[in-house]
Amino acid sequence: MTRKSRRIALSAAIGTLLLMCSSCIDEQHPGTYYIYNGYTIASRLEEQSDEFSEFIKVLKHSSKNLWGGLQTYGKNTCFAPNNDAIAEFLRQRSEKDKKAYTSVDDLPMELIDSLAENHLVEGVTCYVGEMPEGAFQKVNRLDRYLLLNFDSVKYQVEDGQTKNRLARCVNKFSRIIIADDTCENGVIHEIDRCIDFTGNYVYDLISNNPNTTLFFEALKKTGLLSTLNEYYDTAYQIGADSIGSRSKVELHASTRNYQLQFWEHRKTCFTIFVETNQVFAQNGITDLESMKEYAKRVYDDIYPDAAGIDDPTNPQNSLNRFMAYHILPELMGYSNFNTRSDEIDYFSAEITDPEDYFETLAPNSLMRISTDVTSDNPQKRVYINRQGKEGNGSTEFKGDFEPGIEILSPSSMGDVEQIAMNGIMHYIDKVLVYDRNVREVILDRRLRIDAGTLSPDFITSGARGAYTGGDNKTSIGFKDPKHYYSYSNSYKIHLRPVEESTNTYEGDAVDIEGMFDIYVKLPPVPHDGTWQLRVSFRALENYCGIAQYYMACVPHGQSVRRDGWSPLGLPCDLRVNLDDVNVGWIDDDELDGQDAIDALDKSMKNRGWMKGPDSQMTQNNRSHRAENHQGRCIISTEYMLANMDYYLRFKQLLDKQDAQYCFDYIELVPKTVYDGYEDKH
Repeated sequence: MTRKSRRIALSAAIGTLLLMCSSCIDEQHPGTYYIYNGYTIASRLEEQSDEFSEFIKVLKHSSKNLWGGLQTYGKNTCFAPNNDAIAEFLRQRSEKDKKAYTSVDDLPMELIDSLAENHLVEGVTCYVGEMPEGAFQKVNRLDRYLLLNFDSVKYQVEDGQTKNRLARCVNKFSRIIIADDTCENGVIHEIDRCIDFTGNYVYDLISNNPNTTLFFEALKKTGLLSTLNEYYDTAYQIGADSIGSRSKVELHASTRNYQLQFWEHRKTCFTIFVETNQVFAQNGITDLESMKEYAKRVYDDIYPDAAGIDDPTNPQNSLNRFMAYHILPELMGYSNFNTRSDEIDYFSAEITDPEDYFETLAPNSLMRISTDVTSDNPQKRVYINRQGKEGNGSTEFKGDFEPGIEILSPSSMGDVEQIAMNGIMHYIDKVLVYDRNVREVILDRRLRIDAGTLSPDFITSGARGAYTGGDNKTSIGFKDPKHYYSYSNSYKIHLRPVEESTNTYEGDAVDIEGMFDIYVKLPPVPHDGTWQLRVSFRALENYCGIAQYYMACVPHGQSVRRDGWSPLGLPCDLRVNLDDVNVGWIDDDELDGQDAIDALDKSMKNRGWMKGPDSQMTQNNRSHRAENHQGRCIISTEYMLANMDYYLRFKQLLDKQDAQYCFDYIELVPKTVYDGYEDKH
């Protein structure tokens, strides 16, 4: 078969594949994708050795036995640079090293190993045919994050006209020529340039960019560069028999068996929202002094006690707050802020946008990130601190529309490197601040926060929003994830991925099994006031236990004392559905009109319960509100302070070693919402 005929056959196969795919980053589903029967990645590359002979040498020469691994069963993603790409790599390395590399045979072993591992992702099959722009679910074998972005490419058609087509690229510059060439042990994507990384740390991306010089100068001035040096937690260790496909840890969660694969390395990564010099200039910020003045005007108003702090390295200083509010302590690509693209489609777009809330590096600060699912832009635009059609959770909302800060997509950023070893950079279109309007107006709303968002580990690992299909289900386990603490070792905690028919918010849930006694740091409330705390409720008669909730409040940065907990109400029996007589749940369809529905909601709320939200649907097109085994439990209503740290503790009371607890989301709701006309969304 000629190269041209192979391309035609493959194009037809990919066309079929794109019609059949249901997820953008997916584990292999036998029978779902076009598969060359009998081909492994290794044999498929050899079958096209006229294009990949140099890359085959790289894989065979590597000291890591990578070629052998690609000959056997497994799940792998191979970004295969063709011979032209390898030739260009050799030319560039020859210039850099002042040596003549005419073939990969001339390369030192260290460079061969890194070249090979840079192009392989182990343990997952990543298809790009329907994947939106954003970070891949899993790092490559060199533990580096990969980014998918789109580009417009000109090409000639038969009539001599020049037209554009969409091209997919890895890390901005490696264009995918042929995508989703599926084999029995994974998938191959042919690329026209070797994947390379020019900077180790996320601030290298900013320092090397001529359009972000002012932002980088402010990072240096505030001392935040030293924070951005973090990456590996060298004290973290996990046994080899708990990692990846080698894991021997199994558990039963939500009626299914899972192989629990623990996160191998604990990493600290960052997401940085960056204004370019041009965006700053549009707001009168042209140098460091004008930036200081701008920050002082914003933050002295809401933190008057810190107005006299002139040291820019002090976290209370206005310039430091200004810069720190741009930084999140986890790594998220453009399509990873809320939930996966297919899960977004299960939100009722006429009711609310997919949203989540993230604590930044600025002390006790919060930002809302939402995806505009009704946008005409097919990429579904993403915004910070936007207030749109969903208001604040009240049917009587009369507030103004707040457009928010748009996060630019990778394509909109152009040829700018975005992703590094320990983080990612996103351009934003306006100056980002945590001012009085954000705190007291935009964030004076029902804050519904996915449990997978409460720990940076869940996000940076790629477990939040992950998907594993087929019968062989896996789940990502964690050993002491950040922001989670425990008084007991007799439990397992993991982030369970979405199932084919899910009732979980945003498609995943933190599952805990055993005799747990765990507490988790809550995000800060944006302003002082009376707030209601709710916890998602999910019952499963034969699998769950009984949970007791507690809360603690400590000054920012301090630890919780063992005797500092206050119990919140009576224990919650997770084995009993909400239609129990003590709760009183009745399906809306069984009630006589809206007045009866509202009356039942009020009756349940007086007892400390609420139905699930109707703004998200299950995959069998049922509203979460229509499920009698899930809802919301009101566990606290009290005055909370924006400058304090709050912790929620949940303890297993039932003596049952395999009892489960599904921790899906929390809600923090201000009095202006819960005491008014709160809706059912």
